Amino acid sequence: MEPGSDDFLPPPECPVFEPSWAEFRDPLGYIAKIRPIAEKSGICKIRPPADWQPPFAVEVDNFRFTPRIQRLNEL
Repeated sequence: MEPGSDDFLPPPECPVFEPSWAEFRDPLGYIAKIRPIAEKSGICKIRPPADWQPPFAVEVDNFRFTPRIQRLNEL
């Protein structure tokens, strides 16, 4: 953009990668493979295979949550 120009130019879309199950089994290897492309834009999106479900990472038996009141006037 030229100085004084009021025209907004939206940034280009980030690259979106959709790895296969074979590629998704080695996530760090896949990231190394797409790195040269992703570095050009500074950001990328990786969509996992459609039927992938992330593992539940919280141990339900040992997890304890203590709620607290946070008064906004005391911030």
